[in-house]
Amino acid sequence: MRTPMQAPPAGSDRSDSGPAPASEAGDVAERELRQSQRMQVVGQMVSGVAHDLANILTAIQGFAELAADGAPDEVAAVIREIRSTADRGTALTRKLLAVGRHRESRAVALDLNDCVAEVEALLRRVVGPDLEIHTDLERSIPRVNAVVNDVEMVLLNLALNARDAVAGAGWIRISTRTEPASEGGLWPWVVLEVADSGVGMDADTLARVFEPFFTTKDEGVGTGLGLAVVADVVSDLGGRIAVDSAPGRGTTFTIHIPAPADLEARPEPVARARAQGGSETLLLCDDDPGVVRMLASALRRVGYDVVETHGPHEAIAAFREREGRVDLLVTDIMMPELNGEDLLARLRQERDGLRAILLTGYTQDGLSARGVEVGGGRLLQKPFGPEELRRVVREVLDGSPAER
Repeated sequence: MRTPMQAPPAGSDRSDSGPAPASEAGDVAERELRQSQRMQVVGQMVSGVAHDLANILTAIQGFAELAADGAPDEVAAVIREIRSTADRGTALTRKLLAVGRHRESRAVALDLNDCVAEVEALLRRVVGPDLEIHTDLERSIPRVNAVVNDVEMVLLNLALNARDAVAGAGWIRISTRTEPASEGGLWPWVVLEVADSGVGMDADTLARVFEPFFTTKDEGVGTGLGLAVVADVVSDLGGRIAVDSAPGRGTTFTIHIPAPADLEARPEPVARARAQGGSETLLLCDDDPGVVRMLASALRRVGYDVVETHGPHEAIAAFREREGRVDLLVTDIMMPELNGEDLLARLRQERDGLRAILLTGYTQDGLSARGVEVGGGRLLQKPFGPEELRRVVREVLDGSPAER
């Protein structure tokens, strides 16, 4: 018989075994500290790799977009495939950049089916060929008030947990459906289920499944935080989570999330007109030559006078050579010897009010962890394409001094 188990409320006592002896508690605390330190190191490493990938993808996407402009149809079709592949790399890079950063707090009216589709695409690239992924999504489900990153994190944790439980040939099923409001409830529920054909869990494991740092995996393989985080996120959403499992019969996690009736759908993105160019002088600085060449090519094509430099000291020399006659600095933030914020501050000592765009492959949290606080110019997140670059350049050049 399968045994259902309901997650306890966030912050409640997750164990009935009483306080641990002092020596055991000390060992647990030390293990948790070591695990936390490992996670910080992994987060920093992943962030660094994602930063380098962002530079590479910025150049690939940019040159592909430039090459497609006016190309013959058969060549343009190949270039579109290059851009499509780079776009998938960009989506993966942004997920990597999310590792270790603080959770966003802005909730939106969210269709869970969209989140399932996004996570499913990622999962198909990381699971083995013997593991089948099925989805069973109810059409036109109500929207929920949730943070996109939170919901995707819940789905990824549950799906990767299911993948590990199957450990070979088998299946994972992700489904959504709507249930009416509970008796006395105000709103209907959107139900999200993640089921697998894995080994299942016994009663002792089920009793501890949502405990922080509890894991059945080998040391160094699992953190024991995934399902605890899932339970806390679901609680934050005003929902509830239950698990139904038995040895040899797989596991099903079922999440109920309230769906308020007054949520407005997110507006459809409005197509932008092509960005205008100009004749201003732009000083470019990035220690990645491919990025500099792409930026320069994209901006020269629409009329700008572009000065290319490959490091902060070279940028300072070029700025002085032109006696400060530069309208806009476009610089990477993380560079050897001098970061972009410090470069901008140095140049503003010679020309007060110089406008700037600061490029980075790191998140705001990643920059803060490296001791960089951005405040001197407009931040532009890599990867990006020529059209987005041109639009931001024009907006900064046309903006008021307060928007520099």
